[in-house]
Amino acid sequence: MLLQSIVTQGWRRIVQAAMGLGMAATLVACGGGGGSAGTSVFPGGSGGGATTPTAADLSVQLTKATLSTSGTDTLTVTVTAVDANRNVVGKVPVTFAVDNNAVITPGGTATDEKTGVVTATVQTGADVSKRTIKVTVTAGSVTRSASIDVVDSVTGGKVSDIVVVSDSSTIPNDGTASAKITVTTLDANRSAIGGSPVTLRVDNSNNAAEDAFVSTGGATTTNANTGQLQGTLTLGTNKANRSISIIATSGSITRAIVVNVVPPAVTKPKAADITLVLDKLNISNAIGEVVTATVTAVNADRNTIAGIPVSIKVDNNATVAVSDTQTDKNGVVTATVGIGADKSNRLITVTATSDSLVRTATFQVRGTNILGTASPASPDAGSTGNRIEYRVVDVNQGAMPGIPITVTAPGVVTGVGTTDANGAYIFNYTAPNTPGALDFTATAAGKTTVINLVVKGGASTTPNAVGPVVSAAITASPSVVRVNSATDKSNRTELRALFLAANNAPVKNVRARFDLNGDANSIGGTIGAGDSLVYSDVNGVAVTNYTPGERASPTDGVTIRVCWDYADFAVGVCPNQKLTTLTVVSDPVSISIGTDNTLGEGSSKLTYVKRYVVLVVDAAGNPKSDVQLSASIDLTNYVKGYYLFDAVAKKWVDGYQQEPGNVDTTLSSSITDPSTKFRLGDTYGRLTCANEDTNRNGSIDGGEDINGNGQLDPRKSDVSIALNGSTKTDTSGTAVIQIEYPKSLGSWVKFRLSVSAAGVVSPPAYYPAPGSDAYLPVLSEALTTESPPPPFQFSPYGQRIFANGAYCTTPK
Repeated sequence: MLLQSIVTQGWRRIVQAAMGLGMAATLVACGGGGGSAGTSVFPGGSGGGATTPTAADLSVQLTKATLSTSGTDTLTVTVTAVDANRNVVGKVPVTFAVDNNAVITPGGTATDEKTGVVTATVQTGADVSKRTIKVTVTAGSVTRSASIDVVDSVTGGKVSDIVVVSDSSTIPNDGTASAKITVTTLDANRSAIGGSPVTLRVDNSNNAAEDAFVSTGGATTTNANTGQLQGTLTLGTNKANRSISIIATSGSITRAIVVNVVPPAVTKPKAADITLVLDKLNISNAIGEVVTATVTAVNADRNTIAGIPVSIKVDNNATVAVSDTQTDKNGVVTATVGIGADKSNRLITVTATSDSLVRTATFQVRGTNILGTASPASPDAGSTGNRIEYRVVDVNQGAMPGIPITVTAPGVVTGVGTTDANGAYIFNYTAPNTPGALDFTATAAGKTTVINLVVKGGASTTPNAVGPVVSAAITASPSVVRVNSATDKSNRTELRALFLAANNAPVKNVRARFDLNGDANSIGGTIGAGDSLVYSDVNGVAVTNYTPGERASPTDGVTIRVCWDYADFAVGVCPNQKLTTLTVVSDPVSISIGTDNTLGEGSSKLTYVKRYVVLVVDAAGNPKSDVQLSASIDLTNYVKGYYLFDAVAKKWVDGYQQEPGNVDTTLSSSITDPSTKFRLGDTYGRLTCANEDTNRNGSIDGGEDINGNGQLDPRKSDVSIALNGSTKTDTSGTAVIQIEYPKSLGSWVKFRLSVSAAGVVSPPAYYPAPGSDAYLPVLSEALTTESPPPPFQFSPYGQRIFANGAYCTTPK
């Protein structure tokens, strides 16, 4: 019996060990080391009771390697405890654990007494994302683990996300281009995963006929190496602008991208070459001076091209106004380049760019001058308190304030400063101790001027002037200057004496002393050079300045005298003299007149009304209110002729009728009626006659009624002028004037306005500029409407001319 029992138990253990090895072979568990042989499962000796069984190893088996993302899927973990001989061990305590938000439910806390097995159930839990779950089993010091992949519930794949991109966010609606759609499948670590099934389609869920297609060339899974699937989106017959949604699906994951259908991009033509031409290479720094830059675009055959994009820029503080951003029908873009606020002498470069073509041209700004007056003209060696007054001016002798200036001379401390509001800079210096020539160099605004002085060691060493002087003159610029206050002496005027010999040759070293010629009106003020002599320079010019005091003068109430001679002369002696006058005002003002591009109608609808604004300001540019205005209009000319409608140009054009039987066949026209009517040609201009009232007295004097119609044309009453409302300026310094005239006179009379203001020193304001005139304006739509004809179709002053051109001598 004993032998049989022992044999039976041995076979049983062999079978159990074999089963354990077989289960372990099903899934090799991962994890820790071998551990110890464990404690015997048989009772011990006579010692103190049973001990807890231990395992030398654990075998971990999974019923399957994956769980789906459905949230309901489960798998079973089977754990078998074995001893060192791989015999199963029962009653071994076992603990289970899972990570990544999974849930595990153990079937017990220890292995079965007979089978040595304990099981547990694993679920994904609430987290249905694709991931890897680690199951950890522990018995004593032995730990083993196994991994479970959570996969797509549809495909069983491990795709966690899909990325869909398009190589273009738009495609043209003409069907000439397509978009490449790329789908990439990613795992939980955002790594590309290949071999994943993907469907790619156009969304038609809105039941609209998208009529677009996406083709993958028959591929249904992502590339094994790149994890990508590519498709091509093309349009069908539907060319409407719209948004197309492309949907990619892999298992339960869906992503979409939108491609917009848009009008095709307009391909702009490119020029083979561009040219840049400036109409001037040199301009002065006067206000309003400009250079016109012309850019022309041509093709390979040198034909001009319209619609070519062109940009133009300038440097060195210049300004540019460009006519357009692309060439016109003649292949041209023009730009007006100004010097800006910078009046310094300099080069300005104009750069024209069209695509990769770049052209440059440069012009010179000139006009800055530096005037210097030394006081004294010949300083004593080692003397102090000497000074040179510099003045930086533009081409029109206008002051250039705020200009940095540097003055240098050998043995003299360099002067650095900025010109004041009058463009002046005072350089004070101590003369060197050594007599001799001393050259002062002043540099400002791109201009350099040298003044040659002689440092005296005793008597004057400046050579006498060599004459004879045949012309001497003195000027004050400006001739109207504002009073100064007790603390502000910035208002001044420049005094220039010019000495010329025969043939306008300048005379150098003429001694000049300036004074107020007794100051008969007691206006006061100071001469910049004081009592010192001023020596004429190489241009024959002696310069100083006059600074007014606090009193205003009558018009031309200040007399400036320059006394001059070829050699030095004492104060109080005046060998030769020249005089000029100027005016000191307490509140100088200026007046301007302008208008806009509108034209109104009178209340009767039978007249045109044109309005103009008058602006009055003080010397600082501040508006002057309550200034009494006086306006007048001069009708300078009248015009003969009539308008014909040009059916080609779709507008009314000038014409005139020739005397029957005396047709001038040399006249040409695009409107053919050779017997009587001809369109006005550029060669002849409008048939304009001067105002017959030559002295503007309103009466017919001898020889004034040139056309013999018994009246003076144009009549003074043809146009009226009036101030709108008050005859004085308002708080903004403005007032409005208007002219009114019958519509039938429109374009047939030329006029000029003038407005003067009480107390204004400057001349009256004119519109247009003095010496110019303008036609009475008409509404533009009247010239482009064929029917009814314009009210001014026929000139009230006649339409016919004689073949000899004497059209002003007849009333016809």
